Amino acid sequence: MVGFILVVSLTIGTVGFIATRTTRREFDRYISQDKALKYQRLALTLSSYYEETGSWQGVQNLIDKIKQTYNTQIVLTNPKGTVITDSSGQLTGESFNKEFGLKIATIGERNNPFGFLYLKDRKRSEIENVFLSSVNNSIIMAAVVSVLAAIALIFYYSRKTLNPIKELTTAAERIKEGHLNQEVKVKTRDEVGTLASAFNSMAQELRKQERLRKNMVSDVAHELRSPLTKSHGYLEAIKEGRMEPDQEIIEALYRNSKALKKLVDDLNDLTRAEAGQLDLERKPILLEDVIESTRESIQFMLNEKDLELKVDLPGDVLVYVDPDRIQQVLRNLLDNAIAYSKQGGTIRITARTQKDQVELRVKDNGEGIPKSDLPNIFDRFYRVDRSRSRETGGSGLGLTIAREIIEAHGGEIEAESEKGKGTRLIFTLPQADG
Repeated sequence: MVGFILVVSLTIGTVGFIATRTTRREFDRYISQDKALKYQRLALTLSSYYEETGSWQGVQNLIDKIKQTYNTQIVLTNPKGTVITDSSGQLTGESFNKEFGLKIATIGERNNPFGFLYLKDRKRSEIENVFLSSVNNSIIMAAVVSVLAAIALIFYYSRKTLNPIKELTTAAERIKEGHLNQEVKVKTRDEVGTLASAFNSMAQELRKQERLRKNMVSDVAHELRSPLTKSHGYLEAIKEGRMEPDQEIIEALYRNSKALKKLVDDLNDLTRAEAGQLDLERKPILLEDVIESTRESIQFMLNEKDLELKVDLPGDVLVYVDPDRIQQVLRNLLDNAIAYSKQGGTIRITARTQKDQVELRVKDNGEGIPKSDLPNIFDRFYRVDRSRSRETGGSGLGLTIAREIIEAHGGEIEAESEKGKGTRLIFTLPQADG
């Protein structure tokens, strides 16, 4: 605010100074031009007087009559420099000192003059000074009023701008202290209003991330608790002699440890992917080979539910990907498709090429996903059916990991679903040259 006031004051002050100087200069030029005409008329009058009388005798009377018209001392000398007359009557008969005043006219011809006309000075008259002073005072007053008005406006708009910024600062300090439920009112649509909207969006996202973090901790604890509790129960029973470590118990312990390892591996993959540290060993490979390798790894799951996997590819499509990671994506998507498909149904994988990418679609024949759940299915630990356990519904990390892997390849993934008509998961992969 002080900076703005200094700039405005300096600008208006400079304009006022230039305006007063210009006014004074132009006014003096106008007065000089006006007086020049008067002095020219005076010189003509004196020249006519000399031509009529043939001498300067009695010219004092003429000077006395006209001296009131000129606001300065008038001096008339002969060609030799002796004062013939002056309007004050003090220099008559004396030799004229040329430093006395300004020569303004030669009476008669230049080579044969009758005399010379001098003025002591050419100062402004009192009325001219009053006029010029009035104009300058008006300019100064206008400059002062402009500065005061500018200061008032700057003060008003500074407060209007700084108050929301103070509110933002206070809210930011509160967020730094851990109070995330902070929002500021958006009162304008200017840059400050845009900043306030961005701050509110940031605060909402922070609250969302904090909620997701807490949910993630809770979900991880829940996912770990179930296999750990089962394993602990078996081991405790074996330790106390209530149960023998037969093949069935060993298989159960193996399944629990496998589930724990799978969860830890998923969390590790997700953490590395979100940190941008997911290692990708890309190479050109036929898309059909990737899909067939994935089919072999899940064939037993398809057989258990009597499901058919149909693949429709547009010929030999070469993709530039990490085969293992893309198989992981397909397994995660197909795991979901198998879990939610009806017994004896069909899962379809279709692909089409577009520009330098390949678009793949994985469609099941399940009940579909409600519209309210569709935007959240890629969130960590999110399950559409909360009643499903890890054994029936997975950990809720599969789609999240799939999204991170696809985005790490430069592609995109989305879901489309209608209730009762199944779900389509659509993603893109980079196509290899050649």
